[in-house]
Amino acid sequence: MIVEKDLLARLKNADEEAFTQIFEMYVKKVYQFVLSYNKEKTEAEDITQNVFIKIWEKKLLINIDKSFEGFIFTIAYRLVIDYFRKNSVHFHRTTIIGLAEESIASQVNSDDLLKRHSLESLYEKALQSLPAKRKEIFLLSRHNGLSNKQIAEQLGISIKTVENQMTATLSSLKAFFSASDLIAIIFIFLTR
Repeated sequence: MIVEKDLLARLKNADEEAFTQIFEMYVKKVYQFVLSYNKEKTEAEDITQNVFIKIWEKKLLINIDKSFEGFIFTIAYRLVIDYFRKNSVHFHRTTIIGLAEESIASQVNSDDLLKRHSLESLYEKALQSLPAKRKEIFLLSRHNGLSNKQIAEQLGISIKTVENQMTATLSSLKAFFSASDLIAIIFIFLTR
C-alpha cells in the first residue's frame, strides 16, 4: 500500500515511470473486468487502453488516501457504459446495472463493483423465467426499441395482444425482482 501511494503521488506529478508501473499492476485486472461486460476481446482491449488514457488525463484527481482500485474501476465501468450507449442494442441490457452503479460509482471499491456485476446475471434469470412469447415481445420492445405497433406487425398479432403481453411481462418481472429486493431499480428500468 505504501508503495502504491508513492507511485500514485509520482503519477500525480506526471511521472511516466510511475504510470508504467501502475499500468503493469492493473492492466490484467481491468481487462478482465471490462471483458466480463463486453465479450469481444478487441473491444475489451480498446476500452482497457482508454481506461489508462483516462487515468493519465485525470491523474490530478487521484486521491492517494482513497482506494485507487475504486477510482480505476469506476473509470473502467463508465467507459464500458459509454461503449454500450454508443452501441445501443447492448445498452438496454446494461442500463439496470448502470442505475445502481452510477449513484454510488464515486465511492465504490473494486470488490463492490464486481459484486454489483451480479445484477446482470439476475436480470438474465428474470428473462429466462418468462414464457417464450412474452420474452420475445419484451426483448423486441426494450432491447430493440420497437413500438407496440411494430412488434404487432413483425409477429403478426394485434397491438392489443402486444399491450396485454407487455403488461403481463412487467407484472411477472416485478414479482421476480421484489423477491430480490431490487424492485425499485428494476421497476424504474422496465417502465422507462
